[in-house]
This record gives sequence, structure tokens and C-alpha cells, in this order.
Amino acid sequence: MLLKKVKKTIEEYKLLHKGDRILVGVSAGLDSISLLESLYLLKEEYDLSIYVSHYDHKIRKDSHKDALFVYEFCLKRGIPLFITASPVPLYAKRERISLEMAGRELRYNLWYSLAKKYDFHKIALAHHLDDLIEEVLLKLIKGTGKRGLAGIPIKREDLIIRPFLFVSKEEIKNFAVERGLSWREDPTNKDLRIPRNKIRHILIPFLEENFNPNIRETLKRTVMILEEEEELIEKEAIENFAKIKSYWEDDLILKISDLKLLPSVMRRRIYFLAFKEVGIPLLRITSKHLSSLEALIIKQSKGPIYLPGNFLAYRGPGYLRFTKKVFTFPYFELKIERPDTYTLPIGKIKVSIIEKEKRPPQHPLNFQLSGDKPLFPLLFRKRKPGDRIYFPGIGHKKLKKFLQEKRVPSYLRDSLLVIERENQIIGVWNVYIHPEYLVRDDTKNVLLLELLKE
Repeated sequence: MLLKKVKKTIEEYKLLHKGDRILVGVSAGLDSISLLESLYLLKEEYDLSIYVSHYDHKIRKDSHKDALFVYEFCLKRGIPLFITASPVPLYAKRERISLEMAGRELRYNLWYSLAKKYDFHKIALAHHLDDLIEEVLLKLIKGTGKRGLAGIPIKREDLIIRPFLFVSKEEIKNFAVERGLSWREDPTNKDLRIPRNKIRHILIPFLEENFNPNIRETLKRTVMILEEEEELIEKEAIENFAKIKSYWEDDLILKISDLKLLPSVMRRRIYFLAFKEVGIPLLRITSKHLSSLEALIIKQSKGPIYLPGNFLAYRGPGYLRFTKKVFTFPYFELKIERPDTYTLPIGKIKVSIIEKEKRPPQHPLNFQLSGDKPLFPLLFRKRKPGDRIYFPGIGHKKLKKFLQEKRVPSYLRDSLLVIERENQIIGVWNVYIHPEYLVRDDTKNVLLLELLKE
């Protein structure tokens, strides 16, 4: 019965194609073991190549037994297995997020990495109907929009598929018993301190007994209607996102004038697409982040807005920019005697003098000055109060005022490298060059500074 239902879901939603290479996330619990077994039974029919990924979160002392269980299960069926172990509690503490969120982020990062490395066509996960209902109720209680009420998608553009999504927990257990499967129980699933478990063990039974005995099917139908509407809205959002996005210095930017023409509901969708594109953890995004972005667009706020995953968003002249957070560092000075590679707080910088014809195109990761004049020794340092730079005709101007006029955000100014020679600033990385050190048509040699990526 379950297998027929799963096949119907696969066909209706086009979850699989003949010859697919599938990575199955398996924890050793009832749901994922049953999913693996069902896909194994459908292997010949769909000509599938099945692989398994098990993630040991290092939360429980006996978690290694889960890995051993999955290993033996796969060994009997000749299924290749990836086992990865990492202390999730340490990651959760470092990122200041819950254990549940930390585990999810690490698992998904692993699966996407494996899919890219080994060319998997699909990543199959064992979320089922009960999970879907719990997710909808949890989001409804915490507060969410229509997008959140659509629950867990049965498939996503980034390879994820959920063949069990319309199968109940009871149906999965019956299938496992019929197949003679064994599995390992996770004791944390009964911990009522966890909100999801309260919904599973207290709220849903209460709703079934006192309001609607078919609450699961009712919510399932509602979710399916919302999901259809979501697909249309998401399609329109993707089209709008493609029109207004571009890149500047490797950062994603959105054109504000175009954003303002869109309804606020569409703008929020576009923010999520932007988060996804740059790698911001979507689960950590809250309504506060979205409201802050809206305030930035209509100039109620100057920003920056700090986003999860060490990202920030700020408003530039006519655009909204998403970038990696710049970390401040103490004042430093480093004397540069000759061409070489030097280690600075902002990273490693290669200093060289080359013929102008051989210089690379200008790029945010390089800075070029004339190499025809005497140069060494140079001083590389951080900006400091009172810095002044020279302009022909007007004399000296405060660097601080110049950066304000150039609209360089205040939180980026202290990350700019200042290049000094004989107590005179001859360059500020990618924003200023002293007129005597500009690369001109008759320049023969170039001082090339390159910020090396680790």
C-alpha cells in the first residue's frame, strides 16, 4: 500500500527520472530507514543508483551506534555509504543558534557538497505527512506568512525531494513491520521541552479529539492549495529577481528603483531569493530582518542590517547591496621594503612591479599605482584620525570627508588599506590615488598590489 502511494507521488510530482543518481539522508530512525527500503525496492523499475549519507551529530554518547546500524543496513543491500561526524553542539554555540537549527544547516551543507562532488541528481529526505502538519502548526503558532503556511515543499529546485510527504507516520510504521525492518529510536523525540514534540504528542491529539478527527487530512488539503499558489508567486518572483539583480565587486546588488515598483509581498520574496543566492541561512531569517530591509528601501533606516551567516545589507546610491560582514581589526603598520608577499590583518598582499602592458585588468582584489617614481620603502597601515589626501587645485582634504563624499559606508572605512610614502598618503585601496602615482598613457611600470584569496 505504501509503495503504491509513494509511486503515485513520484509520478505525479516528477520526483524521479530513469537513471537518477540519488543520495538518501538516513539517520537510522524509522522514517529514513523505511524511505531507503522503499527506494531500494523501486531501484530496478527506475534504474536508480542509490547512495546513503549518514550524519553523526555527536550529541548523544551512543550516536556512533546509529552510524554502525546504518552501515550494516547498507552493507546487506550493497548500497554505498558516506558517514560524516561533527560536533553539532560546538557549531550551535559558535553560531548562537539552536541544536536543531545547527544540525539541519550542517546536514544540508554536507548533502549539497556531496551532490556537487559526486554528481547526484536528487537528494531524498524522509519528511512525511505528520512532519508537514507539525511544521504548519509550529509556524502558525510562532507567526508566519502565506509562504510559511505552505509548509515543507515536496521538491525544490536545489535537488531535494520528499517521496514520503503525503504518507502518514502510521503508514510508514506498518510498512516497516511488514518488511521486517528494524530501526533505532532517538530518545530526544519524546522530550516535551522541544516545541515540535509538544505539537506532536499534545497539540495534534488534542485537536483530533476535540475539534477535527481528520485534522491531518484537512491541513494537508489546505497546504496543497497554498503550495499551488506559492508556485505561481515564486515563479513571478524569480522573473523579477533576474531583472533587478546584478553584481558589483563580487557582491549581489538589487536596483532600488525597480524594487520600489513592486508590491511589498513581492519584495519579500525577492529578499529570500537574494538570501539564497549569496548563501545566507534561510532558517535563521526572521520577520525583523525583512522589516529592516523594507525600512532601508524607503529610507527609514540607514543600515547596515546584520544578517545571519556573517552577512550584512546596506543601501548604496540607488542599490541594495548584500556583502560578507567586515570584521574590525586594531590599528597596524607594516613597512614594505621590497616586492614580496606580506601578511596583514586584512589578508595576504602580493607586492610586485611589472611592465604596464603585462598588468591584469583592474579588479577589487588588486590596486595599481605608477611604478616609475621612487617607491620603497612604503608603509601599509589602517586609516587613522587626521589623515589627509592631496588633490590638484584644492590642496589637501581630510580622508574622512572624502570617504563620506564617495559614500563609502562607515563600517567599511576602517577596512581600507592606506599606502603611505615619506609621510604622504599615495593611495587608499580602490578609492584614491595621489595624482603623481596615477597610471597614465606614458607610464612604463606599474606597482601592482594583489589581495590573495586564501
